[in-house]
Amino acid sequence: MTLQQLRDFVASVEHGSLRRAAHAEGKSEASLSKSIKRLEISVGTELLRRGALGISLTEAGKVLLARAQLILSEVELAQLEVSPGGKGQRSVSFGASPLAGFLLAPAALREFRHRHSGVVVRCASGPYSRLVSELLTGKLDFIVCPMLDGVVDTSLDTQVISRHQSVIIARVDHPLRGATRLRDLSNCDWIVCGPLEHGDSSLASMFRNIGLPRPHVAMVCESFVDAVANVADSDLLALCPPAADAVGQGKVASIAVVDRQPIQDVLLMRRRDSILSGSAFALYSIFEKGASPRPPSSH
Repeated sequence: MTLQQLRDFVASVEHGSLRRAAHAEGKSEASLSKSIKRLEISVGTELLRRGALGISLTEAGKVLLARAQLILSEVELAQLEVSPGGKGQRSVSFGASPLAGFLLAPAALREFRHRHSGVVVRCASGPYSRLVSELLTGKLDFIVCPMLDGVVDTSLDTQVISRHQSVIIARVDHPLRGATRLRDLSNCDWIVCGPLEHGDSSLASMFRNIGLPRPHVAMVCESFVDAVANVADSDLLALCPPAADAVGQGKVASIAVVDRQPIQDVLLMRRRDSILSGSAFALYSIFEKGASPRPPSSH
């Protein structure tokens, strides 16, 4: 097994066919096919199924793909850190959801940069699904993001570092801005924040707790920042993290109902099988210092 064989294997999967992968890699299809065949011989099993519509992974191929992506990511990082052009520049790559990036990351990064001014920090932002995918493939050292429905990949080491009570937001001149009970908002159209596949369980649960059916969901936004932008220019309501008021730039405000809104846990996650570099571990530890869950903000 060689690094080049792993690169050819990953490229073939990413491009969906040997022909497209060969073209992207600047080599012949026959050469690429031979490289992958040698890889299959070295591991003793078939990795790819070739068909008229392209290629697909076998079960063994799925296992190797995850490992190959991790290996190639580590090799790329090592080359960057030791190459003359890189001048031994150390770096940390982590991911933060919009909530974590707004409420937790600034203070952690300020402390880290004070102690490790020579380290380059790369911060990825995006929805939960993207951050977890990049963590699992080795592109990120660790991530900080909310837990959704209590479902976490078993290959990840996780801990709660913060707890936040969700808030209901509306545009500042919304006719129901002064509502005091959730029941008063049951006929409104709502925006749900979170992955498209996550659904509206938090919103449904909030209304179910007071004996009402889930209200009508008009929009799903993966980022609460997008939800805030849409609320600011409509009659829609949204269930958002507590940072929404600040992001809204005075165009949105929370509706202070007496009924309790859901609590959202923010997790610090890393791969169980990974060994963090010294710099990555230093930043991870700064986030970890807040591992005792904070009490939710009162409403």
